[in-house]
Amino acid sequence: MAPVEYAWTSFNRNACMIEAFAQGTTAEPRFHPTQKPVALYEELLERFAKPGDKILDTHVGSGSSLVACYNLHYDAWGFEIDPVYYRKASERLAEHTAQIRMDL
Repeated sequence: MAPVEYAWTSFNRNACMIEAFAQGTTAEPRFHPTQKPVALYEELLERFAKPGDKILDTHVGSGSSLVACYNLHYDAWGFEIDPVYYRKASERLAEHTAQIRMDL
């Protein structure tokens, strides 16, 4: 596992570094080899998405992006080809969204 990942965008902005630790925690257990923390996706959404944007993740993996979109009230669609990761990500998102929301 690489300690650093680089993500490219076509936005006309300077590069920035976002520090996030992807090794998994008790609160956010890891089940995907390249699982990203929800906090990383939340940071990216807060920096680059605008209210009303619709988010598409074509490689959902662990579902962290969809959890972040739910937390920040973005409409999101995701796809995952691997049936094991699809099932686990779906379960993770269902468990997360079953919680009562007090911030509507």
